[in-house]
Amino acid sequence: MESKRSESSDVKPAAARVANVPAAHYTKRGLIGVFFWLLLGDFCLHLMDMGVVPTLVPLQFEALGASKTTYNFVNGTLVNILYVVLVPIVSTWSDRTRTRIGRRRPFLLVTAPMIAVTLVLLGFSSHIGRLLHSLAPGFFGADSVAYVTLGVTITLFVTFKLLDLFPQSIYYYLWPDVIPPEWLGTFGALFRVFYAAGSLAFNWFLIGYAKTHPEYIYCLSAGLYLIAFVLLCWRVKEPDYPPPEPAASDDATTTERVTAQVKGYFRDCFSSAFYWKYFLAMALFQCAYQPFIANLIFLGKQIYGDTEEGLKRYGGVIGTKDLLWIGIYTALVPVMAKLHPLKAGMIGYALMIVMALAGTLFVRDEQTFRFITIATFAAVGLYLVGTAALPARMLPREKFGQFSSAGAIVFRLSVAIVSTPAGLFFTHFGTQHVFTWLLIFTTLGGVCIVLLYLDWKRRGGDEGFVPPMPSSRT
Repeated sequence: MESKRSESSDVKPAAARVANVPAAHYTKRGLIGVFFWLLLGDFCLHLMDMGVVPTLVPLQFEALGASKTTYNFVNGTLVNILYVVLVPIVSTWSDRTRTRIGRRRPFLLVTAPMIAVTLVLLGFSSHIGRLLHSLAPGFFGADSVAYVTLGVTITLFVTFKLLDLFPQSIYYYLWPDVIPPEWLGTFGALFRVFYAAGSLAFNWFLIGYAKTHPEYIYCLSAGLYLIAFVLLCWRVKEPDYPPPEPAASDDATTTERVTAQVKGYFRDCFSSAFYWKYFLAMALFQCAYQPFIANLIFLGKQIYGDTEEGLKRYGGVIGTKDLLWIGIYTALVPVMAKLHPLKAGMIGYALMIVMALAGTLFVRDEQTFRFITIATFAAVGLYLVGTAALPARMLPREKFGQFSSAGAIVFRLSVAIVSTPAGLFFTHFGTQHVFTWLLIFTTLGGVCIVLLYLDWKRRGGDEGFVPPMPSSRT
C-alpha cells in the first residue's frame, strides 16, 4: 500500500517490483494494501448508496404521502441538475489540487464526517419534522405535520446527495492515480465484488427493518462509511504530481482565468465525436437503470404485498441478485485481466436487451418476477464488471477528473431529463412497465457502444489506442 517514498523498509530491487504508477513504485505487499483499503471503502460506500438510501428514501417519501412523480423529480431531476453544475467544478478542482496529502484525499477526508452526520439526520427526519412543527405550529399550520416532515426529508436527502457527489466522483479518480494500468481490469472486477457485497449485506440483513427501525440502519451505515473513508485516506498514499498546466497567463485577471478554464474544459471534453459516443453509451445505461432500480421496489410490493413479510421476500430476491453478482464478479476477475472493458460492455448491453424484452413480455407473478429479475441483474452485473475499468482505459490520465466529470454531466443531465417523465410514465401505465423502460434505453445504449467500439478500433484498438486530445483529434 505504501509508496516507495513513504515506506522504505518495503522497497525491493527494481526487478521485484510488480507495478508502477506515476511517481510511485509498489511492492506486492503495497499493492495488496492499496486494493484492500480501496475495496473496504467501496463496500461501505455501496452499502450506503446502493442499499440503504435508494431503498429507505422512497419508502419515507411514500409514507409521507408523496407521489412517485415527486420522488422521481427530487431523486432524478433536481439532484442530477445540481450534479451537472457541481461535479465539473469539483472534478477539475481536484485535478488541479496539490496538497501534502495529495489531490484526491483532501476532498474525501473533509466530507466524510459531514456525510455521516447528514445520513443520521435523514434517518431521524420524521422526528425532526414533528419537533419543528410542535415548536411552531402556528407558523406551519395545524394540519401540516406531514408537509413539514416531507420538507425536512427532502432537504436532508438533497444535502446528502450533494455531499455524496464527492465520494461518487473523487473516489473513482483515485484509481488511475494509485493503481497501475495493468492491474485496473483486475481491480475493477474486485471492485464490483465488494460493490455487490455492500448491497447484499443490506438486502439480506437489514431490509426487513426498513419500516420498523430505519433510523438504526441509517446510523449503522453512516458509522461504517465514516470509519472506512477515514482509514482509506490515512492508509492509501497518493504519488507526487507535477504542477498543473496554467489555465491562463500569469498577468491574466480572475475573470480571464475562469473564462480560459471554462473554454478549455468544453474544448477538451466536448469537441471530439469519440468522447460523445463514449459519454452517450455510458449515459443511456444510467437512463435505463436508474429509473428501473428506483421504481422496482414498487413492482415488488405490488407482487409480494406491502407488508414486512412482503418486503423481506422482495429483499430475498434482490439479495439473491447480489449473491449472484458476487459470483459473476469473482469468476470474471481473471477474465478482465485479458478482456478489454469495451468488448465486455458490448456483451453486457446485448444481454440486458434480451432480459429487458423477456421482462416486458413475461413478468406477471412471483415466479416470473423472481426468475427474470435475477436474470436481468445478472446481465446488468456482466455489464458493470465489464465496464468498471472502462473510464481509466478510455480517458486521458492527466485530466482524468475533468473528462470523468464531463461524462457525469452528460449522464446526470440525461437522467435529470428522463426521471420526471419516468415518474409520469410509471404513474400512468403502472410500475409493471419498469422492464419496458429498461428495454427502450438499453437498446439505444447498445447502438452507441457499438459505434464507440468501431471508432476505438479505427484509432488503434487493443494495441495502439491513445485517448484523443484537441491537439491530436482526427
